[in-house]
Amino acid sequence: MRKLLWSGSVLALALSLSSAGVLYGQDPKSPNDQSQAQTGDRNPAQPQQKSFTGVIVKDGNRLVLQDPSSKSRYKVDDEAKVQDYVGKQVKIIGSLDASTNILHVESIELVS
Repeated sequence: MRKLLWSGSVLALALSLSSAGVLYGQDPKSPNDQSQAQTGDRNPAQPQQKSFTGVIVKDGNRLVLQDPSSKSRYKVDDEAKVQDYVGKQVKIIGSLDASTNILHVESIELVS
């Protein structure tokens, strides 16, 4: 009886180890990760593009977007794109790097 119990325990241990190895060897990606890879979605670490509305103003020797409602100011990554809009209300489509407070401008248009 002891021999049967011992061999059953060894068999159970061997099966659990082999099934754990199969599970461990599977691809850790979730179904969502696979669908994103197939559709070519961008890296989640990249900031999402948003709309920013405000007035382009000079802040020292830099041009910034000032949001009049929140009084926030955002530096722009390419001042050449916004230099023709100084003093004007604009809408910028871009992404904000929160660590540096720099707005990466994709497009800019006047707000009427």
